Amino acid sequence: MQRIVDRLKKDIAVTFSPADDRSLKFAIAMLSSHGFISIPEEYINFLKITNGLIWNGLELYGTKGYDRENKNYSLPGIIDINLDFMGIDGLSGKLILGRASEELLVYSGKDNRYQCVDRTDFLVTQVAPSFSELIYTFVEGLF
Repeated sequence: MQRIVDRLKKDIAVTFSPADDRSLKFAIAMLSSHGFISIPEEYINFLKITNGLIWNGLELYGTKGYDRENKNYSLPGIIDINLDFMGIDGLSGKLILGRASEELLVYSGKDNRYQCVDRTDFLVTQVAPSFSELIYTFVEGLF
């Protein structure tokens, strides 16, 4: 994942300071208190590289949201985005990690896989065994 983030930075990705243990524990506790599955270890490792990322329509959520007032844009945090979609049947047992265009990027606790889910009907459009493999499908042209 470090290699992917480093390459995206060279292509003008917006990255943030790495998440610290305190903010990770808070996000995990908040999500758990609302009945969400835990943040997968591979995504935690990503958050320790950059606590969120924006690149060419790809958004990966951090432990907190970021207001980019000079760009008239806000990147939600992982807690807020999951609360916004709470109660939707197609997302039950899944944790939203990001989005790419019209798809949500999620982790399914039922099968321990990463998925792209259509934002309108919540049907799975793609499955990957790891987070880095899922992200690579969006950035492979850079490598």
